Amino acid sequence: MEINYGLSYRLGVHPWEHYAKIHGDSFEHQLRIELEQHAGDSPGLLPRAIDLGCGSGSHGRRMAAAGFEVVGVEAQQLPLVRARRQAGPHETYVHADVTDLSELAAGFDFFLDSGCLQGLSDAARTRYGQEVGRLAAPGATFLSLQFDNSRFSSFIGGISREELEDVLSQWALIDDYPADTRGLGWLQKRTRPHWYRFLYR
Repeated sequence: MEINYGLSYRLGVHPWEHYAKIHGDSFEHQLRIELEQHAGDSPGLLPRAIDLGCGSGSHGRRMAAAGFEVVGVEAQQLPLVRARRQAGPHETYVHADVTDLSELAAGFDFFLDSGCLQGLSDAARTRYGQEVGRLAAPGATFLSLQFDNSRFSSFIGGISREELEDVLSQWALIDDYPADTRGLGWLQKRTRPHWYRFLYR
Protein backbone atom coordinates (compact mmCIF):
# COMPACT_ATOMS: atom_id res chain seq x y z
CA MET A 1 0.00 0.00 0.00
CA GLU A 2 1.19 3.51 -0.80
CA ILE A 3 -0.65 6.67 0.21
CA ASN A 4 -1.64 9.01 -2.63
CA TYR A 5 -0.22 12.18 -1.10
CA GLY A 6 -1.21 14.26 -4.13
CA LEU A 7 -4.86 13.33 -3.63
CA SER A 8 -4.55 14.00 0.10
CA TYR A 9 -3.40 17.57 -0.54
CA ARG A 10 -6.05 18.17 -3.19
CA LEU A 11 -8.73 17.03 -0.75
CA GLY A 12 -7.24 19.08 2.07
CA VAL A 13 -6.63 15.96 4.18
CA HIS A 14 -3.09 16.29 5.51
CA PRO A 15 -3.04 15.84 9.30
CA TRP A 16 0.77 16.02 9.39
CA GLU A 17 0.56 19.73 8.51
CA HIS A 18 -1.97 20.39 11.27
CA TYR A 19 0.13 18.45 13.76
CA ALA A 20 3.23 20.50 12.92
CA LYS A 21 1.42 23.75 13.71
CA ILE A 22 -0.05 22.57 17.02
CA HIS A 23 3.17 21.05 18.38
CA GLY A 24 5.62 23.69 17.20
CA ASP A 25 6.95 24.48 20.68
CA SER A 26 7.69 20.83 21.41
CA PHE A 27 9.43 20.42 18.09
CA GLU A 28 11.56 23.51 18.66
CA HIS A 29 12.77 21.97 21.94
CA GLN A 30 13.85 18.88 20.01
CA LEU A 31 15.62 21.07 17.47
CA ARG A 32 17.65 22.80 20.17
CA ILE A 33 18.89 19.39 21.30
CA GLU A 34 19.83 18.47 17.73
CA LEU A 35 21.55 21.80 17.15
CA GLU A 36 23.69 21.36 20.25
CA GLN A 37 24.54 17.87 19.01
CA HIS A 38 25.82 19.09 15.66
CA ALA A 39 26.97 22.66 16.32
CA GLY A 40 30.66 21.73 16.29
CA ASP A 41 30.61 19.28 13.39
CA SER A 42 31.62 21.88 10.77
CA PRO A 43 33.11 24.98 12.45
CA GLY A 44 31.99 28.18 10.76
CA LEU A 45 29.17 26.47 8.87
CA LEU A 46 25.54 25.88 9.77
CA PRO A 47 24.71 22.20 10.29
CA ARG A 48 22.77 20.81 7.32
CA ALA A 49 19.27 19.45 7.82
CA ILE A 50 16.90 17.74 5.41
CA ASP A 51 13.12 17.50 5.81
CA LEU A 52 11.86 14.44 3.91
CA GLY A 53 8.33 15.01 2.65
CA CYS A 54 8.43 18.59 3.87
CA GLY A 55 4.93 19.59 2.79
CA SER A 56 4.45 23.34 3.01
CA GLY A 57 7.64 23.82 5.03
CA SER A 58 6.32 24.25 8.59
CA HIS A 59 9.12 22.19 10.08
CA GLY A 60 11.71 23.54 7.65
CA ARG A 61 11.07 27.11 8.76
CA ARG A 62 11.50 26.12 12.39
CA MET A 63 14.72 24.27 11.62
CA ALA A 64 16.13 27.30 9.80
CA ALA A 65 15.12 29.60 12.66
CA ALA A 66 16.89 27.25 15.10
CA GLY A 67 20.15 27.53 13.16
CA PHE A 68 20.18 24.87 10.46
CA GLU A 69 20.79 25.17 6.72
CA VAL A 70 17.66 23.39 5.49
CA VAL A 71 16.73 21.45 2.39
CA GLY A 72 13.10 20.40 2.16
CA VAL A 73 12.13 17.60 -0.23
CA GLU A 74 8.57 17.37 -1.55
CA ALA A 75 7.07 15.48 -4.49
CA GLN A 76 3.74 17.34 -4.52
CA GLN A 77 3.61 20.71 -6.26
CA LEU A 78 0.78 22.25 -4.21
CA PRO A 79 2.56 22.29 -0.82
CA LEU A 80 5.93 22.92 -2.50
CA VAL A 81 4.67 26.22 -3.91
CA ARG A 82 3.61 27.27 -0.41
CA ALA A 83 6.95 26.25 1.08
CA ARG A 84 8.94 28.21 -1.51
CA ARG A 85 6.73 31.27 -1.13
CA GLN A 86 7.50 31.48 2.60
CA ALA A 87 11.14 30.34 2.49
CA GLY A 88 13.81 32.29 4.34
CA PRO A 89 17.50 32.73 3.44
CA HIS A 90 18.58 29.38 4.90
CA GLU A 91 15.82 27.28 3.33
CA THR A 92 15.75 25.51 -0.03
CA TYR A 93 12.79 23.44 -1.18
CA VAL A 94 13.29 20.98 -4.00
CA HIS A 95 10.85 19.00 -6.10
CA ALA A 96 11.95 15.38 -5.71
CA ASP A 97 10.80 11.95 -4.67
CA VAL A 98 12.24 10.77 -1.33
CA THR A 99 13.19 7.49 -3.02
CA ASP A 100 15.48 9.27 -5.51
CA LEU A 101 17.59 12.05 -4.02
CA SER A 102 20.43 11.70 -6.52
CA GLU A 103 20.51 15.46 -7.15
CA LEU A 104 21.47 16.16 -3.55
CA ALA A 105 25.04 16.03 -2.25
CA ALA A 106 25.89 13.96 0.81
CA GLY A 107 26.77 15.53 4.15
CA PHE A 108 23.50 16.09 6.02
CA ASP A 109 23.78 16.21 9.82
CA PHE A 110 20.10 15.97 10.69
CA PHE A 111 17.21 14.18 9.00
CA LEU A 112 13.53 14.71 9.72
CA ASP A 113 10.64 12.57 8.56
CA SER A 114 7.27 13.56 9.94
CA GLY A 115 4.96 10.86 8.63
CA CYS A 116 6.34 10.39 5.11
CA LEU A 117 7.94 6.95 5.27
CA GLN A 118 4.87 5.24 6.73
CA GLY A 119 2.92 5.87 3.53
CA LEU A 120 5.40 4.24 1.15
CA SER A 121 5.29 0.75 -0.35
CA ASP A 122 7.87 -1.84 0.72
CA ALA A 123 9.95 -1.32 -2.44
CA ALA A 124 9.87 2.46 -2.02
CA ARG A 125 10.91 2.13 1.63
CA THR A 126 13.98 0.16 0.58
CA ARG A 127 15.04 2.86 -1.88
CA TYR A 128 14.34 5.53 0.73
CA GLY A 129 16.64 3.78 3.22
CA GLN A 130 19.43 3.60 0.67
CA GLU A 131 19.11 7.29 -0.18
CA VAL A 132 19.19 8.60 3.39
CA GLY A 133 22.19 6.39 4.13
CA ARG A 134 24.02 7.85 1.16
CA LEU A 135 23.28 11.43 2.23
CA ALA A 136 24.22 11.07 5.90
CA ALA A 137 27.30 12.70 7.38
CA PRO A 138 29.24 10.79 10.06
CA GLY A 139 27.34 11.05 13.34
CA ALA A 140 24.13 12.24 11.67
CA THR A 141 20.84 11.88 13.51
CA PHE A 142 17.46 10.93 12.11
CA LEU A 143 14.27 12.05 13.88
CA SER A 144 11.07 10.42 12.72
CA LEU A 145 7.39 10.66 13.65
CA GLN A 146 5.44 7.65 12.40
CA PHE A 147 2.12 5.93 12.99
CA ASP A 148 2.29 2.28 14.02
CA ASN A 149 0.59 -0.40 11.97
CA SER A 150 -3.12 -0.70 12.70
CA ARG A 151 -6.36 -1.73 11.04
CA PHE A 152 -6.45 1.79 9.61
CA SER A 153 -3.08 1.52 7.83
CA SER A 154 -4.71 1.14 4.42
CA PHE A 155 -6.11 4.67 4.86
CA ILE A 156 -3.37 6.58 6.66
CA GLY A 157 -0.28 4.38 6.51
CA GLY A 158 1.72 2.84 9.30
CA ILE A 159 5.07 1.29 10.08
CA SER A 160 6.25 -0.75 13.05
CA ARG A 161 9.43 -0.09 14.99
CA GLU A 162 10.92 -3.29 13.58
CA GLU A 163 10.06 -2.31 10.00
CA LEU A 164 11.55 1.14 10.56
CA GLU A 165 14.78 -0.38 11.86
CA ASP A 166 14.92 -2.62 8.77
CA VAL A 167 14.57 0.39 6.47
CA LEU A 168 17.24 2.30 8.40
CA SER A 169 19.63 -0.63 8.71
CA GLN A 170 22.65 1.69 8.60
CA TRP A 171 21.37 3.55 11.66
CA ALA A 172 21.14 2.67 15.36
CA LEU A 173 17.91 3.41 17.22
CA ILE A 174 18.77 5.48 20.31
CA ASP A 175 15.39 6.79 21.44
CA ASP A 176 11.72 5.84 21.08
CA TYR A 177 8.82 7.54 22.84
CA PRO A 178 5.06 8.05 22.29
CA ALA A 179 4.04 11.21 20.46
CA ASP A 180 1.57 13.68 21.86
CA THR A 181 -1.74 12.98 20.11
CA ARG A 182 -3.36 16.37 20.70
CA GLY A 183 -4.63 17.72 17.41
CA LEU A 184 -4.76 14.36 15.67
CA GLY A 185 -7.99 12.92 14.32
CA TRP A 186 -9.85 9.92 15.69
CA LEU A 187 -8.10 7.49 13.32
CA GLN A 188 -4.61 8.85 13.91
CA LYS A 189 -4.95 8.66 17.69
CA ARG A 190 -5.51 4.92 17.39
CA THR A 191 -2.29 4.29 15.51
CA ARG A 192 0.03 4.79 18.51
CA PRO A 193 2.22 7.49 16.91
CA HIS A 194 5.84 7.46 18.07
CA TRP A 195 8.92 9.59 17.76
CA TYR A 196 12.05 7.64 16.87
CA ARG A 197 15.60 8.94 16.97
CA PHE A 198 18.45 7.21 15.17
CA LEU A 199 22.21 7.72 14.99
CA TYR A 200 24.12 7.00 11.78
CA ARG A 201 26.58 4.20 12.46
